[in-house]
Amino acid sequence: MKKRMLNLLMVLVMIISLVTGCGSKTDSTEPGVTENQTKSSEKTTVVKWLASRPVDGAIDLTMREIAKKYSEEHDGNWVLDVETTADRPSYLQKLKTLIAGNNMPDIIDIDANPYCKELVDAGLLVDVKSFLKEEEKYDDFYPIALKYQEFTDGSMYTLPLEYHVEMIWYNKEIFAANNIEVPKTMDEWLDACAALKGNGITPISVDGVDRWPVQRYLAMLPFRDTANDYIVNLRDGKASMGDETGMKAIKFLKQMGQYFNEGFAATDYATAQSLFLDGKSAMYYMGDWEQAAMLDQYEAGKIDYFYLPTTPDGKTGANEFCVNSGIGMAFNIDTFDAKTKDFILYVIENYGKIYAGRQQMSPIKTELPKDIKFTDLYLRIQDDMNNTGEHFLKPWDTYLDSSTNSIMQDNMLLLAAGDMSEEEFAGLVDDSIAASKN
Repeated sequence: MKKRMLNLLMVLVMIISLVTGCGSKTDSTEPGVTENQTKSSEKTTVVKWLASRPVDGAIDLTMREIAKKYSEEHDGNWVLDVETTADRPSYLQKLKTLIAGNNMPDIIDIDANPYCKELVDAGLLVDVKSFLKEEEKYDDFYPIALKYQEFTDGSMYTLPLEYHVEMIWYNKEIFAANNIEVPKTMDEWLDACAALKGNGITPISVDGVDRWPVQRYLAMLPFRDTANDYIVNLRDGKASMGDETGMKAIKFLKQMGQYFNEGFAATDYATAQSLFLDGKSAMYYMGDWEQAAMLDQYEAGKIDYFYLPTTPDGKTGANEFCVNSGIGMAFNIDTFDAKTKDFILYVIENYGKIYAGRQQMSPIKTELPKDIKFTDLYLRIQDDMNNTGEHFLKPWDTYLDSSTNSIMQDNMLLLAAGDMSEEEFAGLVDDSIAASKN
């Protein structure tokens, strides 16, 4: 009997405890609860961004600064959780694994490439062009910055956070000592390289480890002759690496390869840049994002830059070259709710000025901050960007399927080094594109 009474008492205590616990939960309708207490009890919204940007780089710092301000304005009940993998191959592997497991983050970094198109076709991504137009923000961006993010059909599912031009930096002292004029045509450029090499000087340093700088050389002549028409037709199986335009591209890369630094295929980004800045090569193809590295020697009058030389009767002109807005942000269509939309609009309103304040070219139109002194180099490049033409060289890796791009990038190093025939290279690329269509 005593045991039964003890059990009943224990049950009664548990019931009383549960009732008391329920009554202690903060509710906005409960008398005596302040507005601040109610806010602090709100569920925190966490937006996950899987990023592929340099940690503490200008974009990373700008987005974190904006997210912090936005969170503070929302009493800390909104948080941007950034997971960064700067190494692009590792990042893509992680992204594909997450998406395959139905764990796609709220925001991802991705190029407008064939894999991105697969995600669009699967209904996973937000139509960014429609979003910007609905919110009347489309015209807040520079036209080419948005056009770069488009697919061939004009649709757009990625938002740009950067804006760049690419140029050929050159050593003015080496040019002067060897009586080399800044080349205006592709033939003049080849002649300058030949003259420099003949005088025992390495004409060009190039990062072969990352592949893409070498791939730019393969794309140069087709862009001058056809804009981006050739690479689109090549991707679609309507052109061949073995046709006239393709073989011109192959021969140009093979010819330029003899002017690259020795061992270029094993030369990384930092080494290629150092070779140039240390005066061990005369030229270096790289974008405006390296302004900080170039600034001291530029201001000292030791180096300068020129843009991609032209070809006779080409489709593109001297003010048309590689302009890009880099990897874009894409949004998970299932989690693109009102709060996420509000944050992206907040980014668009604030990003341009903060990003430009870090001496970066903003894809969003903005007045430059008055309290920051911009370098002459920055202002000159900005003026160049404001006067570019209709066409721009879009990197080939954004058009090609991943398998074909890997085959092209691996074998172009052999081609440029003189270790592969032009015909073999063309055949490998054509075969890969054909296989991707089956």
